[in-house]
Order: sequence, then structure tokens, then C-alpha cells
Amino acid sequence: MKVIGIRLFLMGILLAIFELIVINIAGILPFLAAHQANISGAPLMAFVIENLMNPIGTSTSMIEKKNPLFFIGSAAVIVLAVFMVFFTNGGKGKYELADKYGVHGSSRFAQKHEIFTYGETVEVPAKQLMQDLDASMLDSKGEK
Repeated sequence: MKVIGIRLFLMGILLAIFELIVINIAGILPFLAAHQANISGAPLMAFVIENLMNPIGTSTSMIEKKNPLFFIGSAAVIVLAVFMVFFTNGGKGKYELADKYGVHGSSRFAQKHEIFTYGETVEVPAKQLMQDLDASMLDSKGEK
């Protein structure tokens, strides 16, 4: 249930961001057509800031004017957001699981069959281990 809530929240954020982009794109074309004579003197930044500060009023205005670019863009935004949230693979891909293919710098815990292989690992009694350790610390004269 928690994953669904996160996905719905993500979809809302994506819808808001993409819808702001659609509002600006759908509004810029009529804006440029209205200022066709003097495009360099047109207050383009003021127009974009107004769209970002008041997106509901701008979108209501576009709905009243029946702006087809706004309707097509809004439908595309909804389809894209639903697809991105619900139909993209959220699992780890092949290259995220380093123990499957191994890369430089990847690490993982060893498994028992990798550590204790028959014939390579020998069990040594504790007394024998201590004697071997003491013997290895003797110098060439036989002193510690």
C-alpha cells in the first residue's frame, strides 16, 4: 500500500511539472502570433513568469479559448505520467546486481560453499595451531 501512495505522489508531481511545460508551450505560440510585428520587444520573460505564477488562471483562459495545443499537450502529459509511474520497471536491472556479473570495486559477502571447499580448507586442532604459530615466530637461531 505504501508503494502505491508513493507512486501516486510521484505521478502528481510529474503531472504538475509537465503541465507547467505544456501551459508555457501552448501559450507561447499565440503570444508570438500576437507580437509578430515586434518579437524582439515582446515581454517574453514576463509572459513565462506570469504563466508559472498563475498556472490555473492561464489554463482556464486556454480552456475558454479552446486552445487545441493545450488539450493535446494535457492529454499527452496524463498518458506519459501514468506510463512513467505505473508501467516502468522499478526493480533492479541486470547491472545493478553486482554479484551476478562482478565489477571492479563491487563486493558482497561470501557464501559458505565458496569458503569451505573440500580439499582446500583443513581443520586444525587448537593445540596444533598454537604450536605452528609459535614455530613461525622463531628466528633462525631458534629463539623467539
